[in-house]
Amino acid sequence: MIQIKKSADLGNITSQSADVASLGTLVKFGPWKRRIIRLVEAIARPVVALLDRFNPTPSSRLSGDVRDILVVEYWNLGDIVMQSPFLINLRIQYPSARIVLLTSPKVVPLIANQELVDEIIEVCVPWAQHYSRLRKYNPFSPLWLHLYRMLHALRARHFDLAFSARADLRDNFMLWFINARRRVGYAFGGGGYFLTDRVVPDLRNPHFSNRWIRLLEHLGKPILERQPRLHLTNEERQAARKLLLDRGVRTGDFLVAVHPGARSLTRQWGEANFIEVAERLLQKFPIKIIWFQEPGQHALAPAGSDVVPLSLPLREFMAVLSECGVFICNDSGPMHMATALNVPVVAVFGPTEPAWFGPLGPDNEIVIRSGFWCRPCFDYCIFDQPYCLRTININDVYQAAEKSLSALLLAVGEGELVGVMKKVAQTRNA
Repeated sequence: MIQIKKSADLGNITSQSADVASLGTLVKFGPWKRRIIRLVEAIARPVVALLDRFNPTPSSRLSGDVRDILVVEYWNLGDIVMQSPFLINLRIQYPSARIVLLTSPKVVPLIANQELVDEIIEVCVPWAQHYSRLRKYNPFSPLWLHLYRMLHALRARHFDLAFSARADLRDNFMLWFINARRRVGYAFGGGGYFLTDRVVPDLRNPHFSNRWIRLLEHLGKPILERQPRLHLTNEERQAARKLLLDRGVRTGDFLVAVHPGARSLTRQWGEANFIEVAERLLQKFPIKIIWFQEPGQHALAPAGSDVVPLSLPLREFMAVLSECGVFICNDSGPMHMATALNVPVVAVFGPTEPAWFGPLGPDNEIVIRSGFWCRPCFDYCIFDQPYCLRTININDVYQAAEKSLSALLLAVGEGELVGVMKKVAQTRNA
């Protein structure tokens, strides 16, 4: 008999070995991309070395005190939610510092009023706006000039500490360009010489949220919170309850939220599939369905008095979502928002890797079709359609939702639940 032992001991792995292993463990870099990165590094390295020789550290920044911190994360809603444990711990560890977040305008409503950062600077980074590689690097885009002006203004502010967890040569370059005193990031994606602190990646914990946490661990800071958190005001919660009451939702109704959308088409399992799952749940459980629709988009929804279609701005969506018991969705930004609002999720995954971007916290269910060698493709599907999603059976998602819903409803009290379900069944059969 052959015995296979999986090793979890990474203590003897060098920093260089960890960086190389990260290209397959934490990201997916093919040979062509690695060659391009090496070429850019070879061209930029002597220029950077020369400029650093003639760029002395200003005397005003020689103190060890950390007064101004810059955090760079300019991508999408879910990325900010996964970053939130880092921001929570950063605030705890540097209570007197001014924390500045460089981010996309579309995530500002999400991060506003969270008391995690002191200042939000909006920026539209050219390569984060489109899926098309040609449009990403269009040299005539006015976004390049805007980005340069933004970085130049940040350089004048003399940040003491700057972070990026993207392991992206472009992000590392930005940290170097703004000339922060300490620049903390990862080298395995290229541009390690732009950093002052090259963090050794944690191969045992590949989740994107942990990549942020790892930056603070590198600085010797204890981690006190690892779960994403989002804060809602009392006014927002009260407004959500009033909205639901106006739509016929009574106090005590158990709400199941469904959101069939996602930022990318390659992550959308299909509205018709979600409708069938919702209808089957309504037949078995005493629930009401909150059916979320994207603002300004026409979408299908299940019929019936127990279904409440809603199309809401981001903050109102979050408030209503927080009133729900379960959230059924695609791999998406709203999925991560639910985890940060303590709402268990049933998430359908296609082209992305749950180990990297899955929902954090207990009581979550992930439905995924294993065996696709091309995962993760980062929404650049090599087929005519995302078969990793198309081959997911409706019954698989229903069973995952049934499991999650049964556990939560039973927590209310088995005797009470049985009585309620019998009454609902009698009403529906009348």
